[in-house]
Amino acid sequence: MYASGKGHVKGRKKDSIEQFIGSPQLFIDNSLCQLRYMILIEGLSIPPGYDSCPYRGYIWCILSRVPTFPTNKYIHMIARAPDLISPEIYQKIKNDTFRTLMHDKEFHQKVSEDSLVRVLSAFAISGSTKVGYVQGVNVLLAPIAYTCYKSEPQAFALLHHLITKQIPLYITPNLDGVHTGLSLIDVVLKIIDPVLSEYLDSKFLKAEIYAFPSVLTLCACTPPLRALLKLWDFLFAYGTHMNILFIVAQLVSKRSLLLKSPQPMKILRNFPDLEENEIIKLSLSFIPELPKTLYDLITRHGYDPNVPNELKLFLMENKLN
Repeated sequence: MYASGKGHVKGRKKDSIEQFIGSPQLFIDNSLCQLRYMILIEGLSIPPGYDSCPYRGYIWCILSRVPTFPTNKYIHMIARAPDLISPEIYQKIKNDTFRTLMHDKEFHQKVSEDSLVRVLSAFAISGSTKVGYVQGVNVLLAPIAYTCYKSEPQAFALLHHLITKQIPLYITPNLDGVHTGLSLIDVVLKIIDPVLSEYLDSKFLKAEIYAFPSVLTLCACTPPLRALLKLWDFLFAYGTHMNILFIVAQLVSKRSLLLKSPQPMKILRNFPDLEENEIIKLSLSFIPELPKTLYDLITRHGYDPNVPNELKLFLMENKLN
């Protein structure tokens, strides 16, 4: 994992975060808190001679508490996949993998389509979800596969953790968690920027119409990849629920453009390129403005099936319908 497209760089100096994760830690919870803070304040750096952070995969696994996945176990899963995966599911996977981040040359220099097919096939037979595979999982895999391109088993382990532990309701037959997330975007925007919310409402533009891919893929559908990876550093550190605020931040950052446009859907059809620092800064500024009850619903919406009913109750009590 400590390689780049430009090859190994020998004798490089480790930055403070890399030194921290390489040192013995006595109290795991305290150490994780410190690591999250370092990611917020410093961010993961790209050493000279590298095209991406060489230890990002380790950071994501540490934050997720995902242990090393045995290579022999992964190989066994791949060997069994042709017998266990249905032709329909395999065809769905193949239909999606070839177009995953299709126009990103940097991604395809490191991640082959065959690698994506293997990881997604392993996921489909792992019994992680009732549906096995749905469109969009390939895009969720993309930043993980890029970050863990030296270790397919670890890419599988991270994807498995992300979907089964953090956003299991996103990968259901009806994508329940995604639809709840879209409803939350509408509510958050109404509180944070009522003028923009009202304008989009006047154009019949609810989040269901323009933000579905961004919610389902945790913004992985929007370039550039380098900016996305920094956003995902933050998601792994502070929770995937922050993606809801990321999407509202993208809307607010383009509010002037949207308010001036007679057809804002033309802008929202393909979200403007990610500006990671602005998105994170805006998202953090939203939190104090949101009712604690609402923020709690945001944090739980990816895994708690009670959130939709609680959200309806919140809307009625606060007259936000």
